[in-house]
Amino acid sequence: MNHALPKTISRRRQCGGRLARHGDGAHSAFTLTELIVVISIILILLAVSLPTFRATIASTESSNAETKLRLALLTGRNAALHSDRGADTAVVFFYEPGGRASAIICEYVGSFTDLSDTANPVDRDIFVPVPAFEPIQLPQGWMVRGFVPAGMMDLGSRSNRPWYDKTAAGSGDPYDPAQRNWVFPETGFYDALAIDDGEDRQSFMIRFNGGIGSVALGDTREALVLSPRPTAAGRTTNPYNTFRVDIGANTAAVVRKALLRFESGGLFGGGMDPLTRLFGDISGDTVLCRTVEQVVLYSAPDLAAAIGTKLDRDTGCFYKMLKGKNNEPRYGIRNTFFDKIPLWLEGDTNFNGEFDPYAEENPDLPAARIYTFQRYTGALQPVPLLDLDGVPLSGGAR
Repeated sequence: MNHALPKTISRRRQCGGRLARHGDGAHSAFTLTELIVVISIILILLAVSLPTFRATIASTESSNAETKLRLALLTGRNAALHSDRGADTAVVFFYEPGGRASAIICEYVGSFTDLSDTANPVDRDIFVPVPAFEPIQLPQGWMVRGFVPAGMMDLGSRSNRPWYDKTAAGSGDPYDPAQRNWVFPETGFYDALAIDDGEDRQSFMIRFNGGIGSVALGDTREALVLSPRPTAAGRTTNPYNTFRVDIGANTAAVVRKALLRFESGGLFGGGMDPLTRLFGDISGDTVLCRTVEQVVLYSAPDLAAAIGTKLDRDTGCFYKMLKGKNNEPRYGIRNTFFDKIPLWLEGDTNFNGEFDPYAEENPDLPAARIYTFQRYTGALQPVPLLDLDGVPLSGGAR
């Protein structure tokens, strides 16, 4: 009997221990109220941190875009420094629908008289991409436009094939030759199956003097940049099957061979001058370019949101694609948006016709960045935005 008592006490202690442990487990669980409080705190923290997170990403992409642009200019200048005198190089801007804006390093290979408009022959240089340099792509959604002063854009139409002809947009004219314009690289809005749709391809470039490395500021020469159609369509007859610019890496050799062949008097039949057919503005394998002295770097989604419209779903920009023979650069937005684009790019983000970042109500908040180029180094130089009194703002273009 004296031995049974300790066993009973021992069992009770064990049961008590189990009960105590069960009790501790019950008290350690969250109540519904506690769960709601925790979830609410998490949501509040997310709401507070998400804008900061987005701002950080946007700032990173902006810095990355500027870095890529600086890299393109540095590469183009270095290529010019290592070239012979007269062997100019250029940074040419491209945009492929649905893709990204890119800068391609190109080199001068020769000149010829372009007879795309037989009534107005034009002497034009030919540039080809340098195989040693890969295209430098900007981050997704980031674009570059080139500045064209008022009166420097052609007043013609497609019939005489000027640079950025005013009817090329089809659904309206995004560029007014009497006003200053920021032109977009219209390099991918054409009929790639046609051998003669090159008049729908135009862009801008930054040209460097060969052997010197300085920027060719003030250069008004037009250039045709080789950008072969990604197809063999239309290349079964002369001169296209003899000079296949769409195959092989050494396109410069193909162009030089053609220039030597026809400059020495060799001709093919077919009516049109063979060099014009191969490399003229009419050719689907070339892009008509001019040198610009200022560019603007911006986020296309930000611009679209600011002017109250959307980017085209297929192209990722304000242009839309039209299939077939009539495929050409066409704006997919209403004409009412055209005038807002240069205002926003130049810092007038409230579209009141004035730039005033210090206004008490609805101040301008510049998001695009305008640059020019240091003549001797090719370095990007921010162009200061001007306040209402014409005084540069501290920090320049932001």
